[in-house]
Amino acid sequence: MMKILLIEDEKILRISLDKTLRVAGYGVHSCEDGKKALSILKKEKFDVVLTDIRLPGVDGTEIQKFVKEKFPDTKVILMTAFGSVESAVKALKMGAHDYLTKPFSPDELLHRMSQLRDYQSILVENIRLKEQLEEKPNLIGSDPAFLQVLDKIKLAAQGEHTILIEGESGTGKELIVDYIHELSPRKDDSLIKVNCSALPETLFESELFGHEKGAFTGAVKQSIGRFERANGGTLFLDDIDDLPKPLQVKLLRVIENREVERLGGNKIIPVDVRIVSATKTDLRKEVEKGKFRDDLFYRLNVVTIEVPPLRKRREDIPILAAHFLEKHGREHTITPAVLERLGEYDWPGNVRELENIIIQMIALIHGDTLVASLLPTHICKKKDTVESISQASLTLNQAMAKTEHKLIKDTLEKCKWRQKDSAEVLGIPRTTLRSKMKRYKLIK
Repeated sequence: MMKILLIEDEKILRISLDKTLRVAGYGVHSCEDGKKALSILKKEKFDVVLTDIRLPGVDGTEIQKFVKEKFPDTKVILMTAFGSVESAVKALKMGAHDYLTKPFSPDELLHRMSQLRDYQSILVENIRLKEQLEEKPNLIGSDPAFLQVLDKIKLAAQGEHTILIEGESGTGKELIVDYIHELSPRKDDSLIKVNCSALPETLFESELFGHEKGAFTGAVKQSIGRFERANGGTLFLDDIDDLPKPLQVKLLRVIENREVERLGGNKIIPVDVRIVSATKTDLRKEVEKGKFRDDLFYRLNVVTIEVPPLRKRREDIPILAAHFLEKHGREHTITPAVLERLGEYDWPGNVRELENIIIQMIALIHGDTLVASLLPTHICKKKDTVESISQASLTLNQAMAKTEHKLIKDTLEKCKWRQKDSAEVLGIPRTTLRSKMKRYKLIK
């Protein structure tokens, strides 16, 4: 039940509004002046504050300022006489949600409250969706190949085995590491990341294993290495294929013995870390060429997760494009011609390149629609026909709905239209699945 604090100094109007709102099913607490209202607000939180602007003692705009500071989720609706509309507009600019001009009918009041209730329902749904995204941060896609990867990640994350993630640059390997760590028994401890390609060979041992004061020139104090910092948690070794062979021996020794010795020290320090590594090349071929130690490879490659390149999961391009529009843009739309060009391109830079292209297009846009003329020439190979803003365009919601429809339909067919099994696969309540089936007219 939505809780409303009603503040109105005119007794008859206050009683009338109170009754109207209660009959409509709202929880109402009424008072006649601003000081009493502030006293109530200090003790109790409300979903909505419905207040007159002109009040004895403390006026409505002061109440609005207090609510905005103390309860940013509470919505303020101001009631004002015609001559005070300017004050209401000013309050709107300062954060009030809406205003009503007296006299107004009960139907108008209830209509505004209904709109606000719908608005808050949307906010709750957005929070739920964000929580779902946090469970698999930015791992967006419905392509069967990508969904298989997600299933494997969920299983592998529960154990303690080392994991090797294989995938081209830009496929999102680091996001997968974040997901693995969050699903693992070690999620409450640290996730420490090391970029092997960016770490100078001369600093490798110091960075990974630490050093004591005076261990070498410039070692003015003791430094704890990344293995120690990751103790109890997860250590991510990115671009492991770039690790020089002499350093591979030292890394292997630590992995085998589960202990480190700081440079310049003589104390053996046990470490308990789970190692996840990533490579942009085929390490098996590197082993065959003699560039990567086979014993280290087998230590790292207990569980392999292969991340498909974007060109092998083209069904995900529209939903990824929509996601990046929402992440970096405003209320933009995208034309079918743009989606067609994006779908035809091979994406050597994968998801990272797609995000970069969307950002470039947003930066160049004149209006609210992303059109094919904004695409870089290397993507827009075909000669485009003249395209105007008035052409049919695909909104963000339409792109998301199209992908969601296909995902639900494919899942239902895979589960032989068993709603319970389909809901479990999709990770949503059965009631939500039924609602979406009704929306998309998915009836066998």
